[in-house]
Amino acid sequence: MVDYNLMTTIDGLYAIGEANFSDHGANRLGASALMQGLADGYFILPYTIGDYLRRRTHTKVDHADPAFRQVQAEVSERVRRLLAASGRKTADAFHRELGA
Repeated sequence: MVDYNLMTTIDGLYAIGEANFSDHGANRLGASALMQGLADGYFILPYTIGDYLRRRTHTKVDHADPAFRQVQAEVSERVRRLLAASGRKTADAFHRELGA
């Protein structure tokens, strides 16, 4: 069972596409199933998950916490390495290679 926000009976677990309550008729595995998944993912989930998060209470993140500092340093280092990359190929070149 799912509610009108597509949340199952397990709090925080959403069912989209073929798993939700929508009617598909005889064409369950064709284009209607694909469109249902696309519509749910693009139009429905941003609102349902936002509603779920809005109704929850969240604790403040302590920026002095060692775990926070460790993750912050790891992410900063990863971003620094990505920005410092000086490759010779463009994104388009990789795209063409993958296409070939």
